[in-house]
Amino acid sequence: MSEPNKYIAFCPHCGNKSPQREVFCHSYRDTWYGSDGRPLEQGDGPASEAIVCVCETCNSVLLYDGIAHSETGVWPELMYPESENLPKSVPETVRDIYREAAIIKRNAPNAFAIMIRKALEAICDDRSVAQGTLAVRLKKLSERGDIPPALAELTDALRVVGNTAAHGSVQSITAPMTWAIDDFFRAVIEYVYVAPSKLEKFKEQLEQVKASNKKKKKKKVAAKKRPRKKRT
Repeated sequence: MSEPNKYIAFCPHCGNKSPQREVFCHSYRDTWYGSDGRPLEQGDGPASEAIVCVCETCNSVLLYDGIAHSETGVWPELMYPESENLPKSVPETVRDIYREAAIIKRNAPNAFAIMIRKALEAICDDRSVAQGTLAVRLKKLSERGDIPPALAELTDALRVVGNTAAHGSVQSITAPMTWAIDDFFRAVIEYVYVAPSKLEKFKEQLEQVKASNKKKKKKKVAAKKRPRKKRT
């Protein structure tokens, strides 16, 4: 009996970079679309696969899904649990801080909260908010409309939690608290960076469709104007 495939990678469950044993792999053909929004012929797009793994450190399940390893040379994207990597629409400085925070999330909750506070400071830097206390800087972000009132409350809560973690002499942040902190921070990231990026891409797609429709319309008009040959 052959040995199962193993993939050495970071496990968000336990915070370790360790072997992950493949227990199931499903290959399939997804529907791919061209720049005009129309589906490609079956088989024209790359093959896809979903891979279920088990972390050999904590015995938890991970799910990878996307373009097949045979097509790209790398494993598909981690779909469950959430990856430590934020979308590329997020500034690199913020992504780097969050990645470092995610690695220590389970084993050092206090340090995780402090790093999230640092990530908020990096967001203020990226949005060109003048230096000052984080509370004042986050308030300016809200006043400018960069974050709505509901998220302004979240960011301030994250700031307070970070302060508590930094100045307490004992463990003040528990592991379950980091789940909420993580969710709150990702909500801020989604509003400030991810959603605007998706909107811009959608606008580009709309413009491509409009341009394509104009070309088709011109071709139809030209075809109607072209003189027909008389039958003899």
